Amino acid sequence: MANAWNNIKQIIRFLIRHAIFWVVLFMIERIIFISINSDIAIDAPKRYLLGALWHGLLFDASIIGYLTMFYCVVLAIASPFCRVSPTLRILNIITGVIASLVAILLPADAVVYSHWEHHFDATELGFLENPKLALASVDSITIAIYLVACIVLIFGTLSLLHKLTDKVRHQSFAKAETTLAKIVQSVVLLIVGGSMIIPIRGGVGIAPLNTGRAYFCDNMFANHTALNPLWNFLYSTKRLREATTTYHFMDDETAERKFGQLMTESGDYQHILRTDRPNIVFILLESFSAHAIEFLGGENATPTIKQLLKESVAFNNVMAASDRSGKGLVAAMCGYPVLPTISIIQYPQKTQSLPFISKKLRENGYSSQTFVYGGDLNFNNFVSLVTIAGFDKIITQDDFSAEQLGDKWGAHDEYAFDRLFEEIKNQKTPFFDFIFTLSSHEPFTVPMERKIDNDYLNSVYYTDKCLGDFIKKLKDNNLWNNTLLILMADHGHPGPMNVGVTDRKRFNIPLILSGGALTMQDTIIGKYGTQIDIASTLLHQLDIDAEDFTFSKNLLDSSSDGFSFFDFNDGFGYVDKDTYQVYDNQARKYLRNDTSNSDTTTYDNGMAILQLMSNDNAKR
Repeated sequence: MANAWNNIKQIIRFLIRHAIFWVVLFMIERIIFISINSDIAIDAPKRYLLGALWHGLLFDASIIGYLTMFYCVVLAIASPFCRVSPTLRILNIITGVIASLVAILLPADAVVYSHWEHHFDATELGFLENPKLALASVDSITIAIYLVACIVLIFGTLSLLHKLTDKVRHQSFAKAETTLAKIVQSVVLLIVGGSMIIPIRGGVGIAPLNTGRAYFCDNMFANHTALNPLWNFLYSTKRLREATTTYHFMDDETAERKFGQLMTESGDYQHILRTDRPNIVFILLESFSAHAIEFLGGENATPTIKQLLKESVAFNNVMAASDRSGKGLVAAMCGYPVLPTISIIQYPQKTQSLPFISKKLRENGYSSQTFVYGGDLNFNNFVSLVTIAGFDKIITQDDFSAEQLGDKWGAHDEYAFDRLFEEIKNQKTPFFDFIFTLSSHEPFTVPMERKIDNDYLNSVYYTDKCLGDFIKKLKDNNLWNNTLLILMADHGHPGPMNVGVTDRKRFNIPLILSGGALTMQDTIIGKYGTQIDIASTLLHQLDIDAEDFTFSKNLLDSSSDGFSFFDFNDGFGYVDKDTYQVYDNQARKYLRNDTSNSDTTTYDNGMAILQLMSNDNAKR
């Protein structure tokens, strides 16, 4: 047994030295990345570039975790049958090959970045189908320099690997004495390998590691420097099918004509603000659906909202753009539609090209901007979207005490609203603040004496109560009169009856404009829309150009009754005053098709919208 434990100690030394090797190699590659892109890096503060080296370790550790797990599995399988030293030599050769490829490919990625300003990923693999054309724009001198650099980099990489690991590989390894010793040796190695799931996932939290974790500051180059290109490429291959999914139902000209007719506006709209620069508080409510809201035909689980309607403008035909928080966040913040099988929030290089309400407002005097989310912003890549949005201050679960955190998701809504209120008291006006609630997320545990038997409705009641307390504070502190409150859900919910995607209440959500800045109150408007439309609606009220938000329409325009388009896992719905359709893309049939409109030209409006959404996403 002594031999087995000695072997395990030596193997662990080998694994540690390999980890050090990879950390050093990735660090050198980042320095090369910064050097090659020095003309871009010059605009990044030095503290951000240093921060990129630190934050990048998270992605490096994930790569090292995969390799270490592989090493451990191979050693665990081989060690009962042969001595350890030959296996380590083979693993070292494999490491040398991989490291040599990394050493020459990552600088190539840095050169690509200098032209594209994003890392090479799986969506660009098509360029490699014709290497001659791919290299057509590169001159011979550049190729020659690169080839020489490759030789130097390979030599340096292998020398570093040899220096760090050679001594351990040639240590004396004895064969385990007994069958039990061999089993123990293998089991320990498998346990060590299994523990690598922690660095692979990026920690022990709910959210697995994703590209958004690289977004630690407002400088995109620094964020991209932190992102390990090798990890990014491997991550993108998992999502390649989704990223390249397109929908085609008709010729593009027909789709564009149909969409153009749907989006036609008169330019004549109601002005409902007493000032063109009110303070704005955008409240995105987790899972608030028609099931819980009386004016939408549901239960009276939201007494605050019921009371608030008397001093608000509300919309009762707004549908959630999709069925996930990440998609709802994009729709609300960017006025941009989301596809059924792809969440654009997972692709920062695409989200960087989106318009943002926050950026548009900053250009027009809203210099104070705060984002509050009581949960883990790394979940579902929220962090990249919020960072790109350019908020001055981002408050997450890390900014709350342990006593304020729930069992799973983060800080309860009462504490999140309290924190937002404290920020508002000290902000320069006009300000734009955004809060995303979370207590009404599964498992619906809230710090309140139960008011409603159903867990979901009870959690909605709790958040509604927190909302009421927040509004009272605004009024008591003279912060209400010049404030516009935008209340909207991130997505709908199956509700107590667990309704399916064909049921209206599954996607029907509240959109409420309230606050002392309104000139109109106690009004419910029946125009059809989604979260996407708040961008155009808000900017028109502020007399700010909204042309960048090409998929967003003004819900206060008098031109038509509008339409709603929503999607779910490879399906979509289209709703207007005469039509309610739900279509399954995989089955290629309508699951629901209620229409009183005899005009067959409107029959496939939903298909036209999805096709144009798909085309636009593919270009980004």
